[in-house]
Amino acid sequence: MAAIVARKAGGVKRKHNGVETSQFDIQSHLARFRANTASLPSFNWKRGRLNDTSGRIIGTSTALEKPYRRTSFVVEPCNVRSRSTCCKVLKHLKKRWMDTKDYKYVGEQFKSLRQDLRVQSIRDGLAIETYEVNARICIEVGDFSEFNQCQSQLKELYAIHPKSLNRDEFWSYRILYAMMIHDVSTILAEQTVAKKEGKEMKMVQIALKITFAARSGNYVRFFSLFKECGRHAVLLMQSTKWVVRFRALKVIVKSFAPGKYPVKEIVRVLGFSSELSAIRWLNRCGCSTDSKFVFCQQNTHRQLRRPIVKTKQNSSVTHALIERI
Repeated sequence: MAAIVARKAGGVKRKHNGVETSQFDIQSHLARFRANTASLPSFNWKRGRLNDTSGRIIGTSTALEKPYRRTSFVVEPCNVRSRSTCCKVLKHLKKRWMDTKDYKYVGEQFKSLRQDLRVQSIRDGLAIETYEVNARICIEVGDFSEFNQCQSQLKELYAIHPKSLNRDEFWSYRILYAMMIHDVSTILAEQTVAKKEGKEMKMVQIALKITFAARSGNYVRFFSLFKECGRHAVLLMQSTKWVVRFRALKVIVKSFAPGKYPVKEIVRVLGFSSELSAIRWLNRCGCSTDSKFVFCQQNTHRQLRRPIVKTKQNSSVTHALIERI
């Protein structure tokens, strides 16, 4: 009975870290905390500005080079480059990449440039070109983490500017990247959107056909379409290409055992550049070959091993390429 009366009065004592506290103590502590924090300005972390300000940030800095730093404080206009300066920075980075191929420097500067555009809410043609150039460079060096960030932003920008010139190109890259990381839901979603578009989009259609050819094991179709792809699409599919080749080899060896299969057909069907490169790869897989034929024995397909193929990658990229499908 006494406990009930005490509880109603709000004076029940509880132990916290060995110290007895009452509900009165907790309530008074919360009241003091609210009073102390009420005068602090609220901060919009996503936008990078105080909520009580009017209008967006307009940068005033004219520096061409600026190190990338994570935004964890209120952004000052003097630390943000203006739109006209951002245009100059983009031209500078494009020239620097063509001249030096220094991804450690160029990659950091692009992150800094993207940050300046984002905090100023610049989402026009300049932003699109910046993300497009950055995405292509990321593909060239194999930095798919940064590429994924760029293509995610490009998807939002293309929704605002649907008539952008390179929209279909990067749409196809998004599909091929989804194939590389085994993201089936994204592939199906992009296929649905492509059907709703109802117009001819050659690069997008090729990417979808390649994706379904790879997943269905139609290696002949895969490498036939592979030849129609541009440079950056081919670079995106480097790891996928070797996986499809190995799966195709197992099917060929099992189908033609006991017997032999012409090396020149391996070159044609699996898209090798020469018979010599094909033979080298076949030997690394564990196949018996001569200069003209692959010898297919019973149960050989079970003994094959997929060799680790070293893909060219910039030394500034700290994470490994994805090789699954």
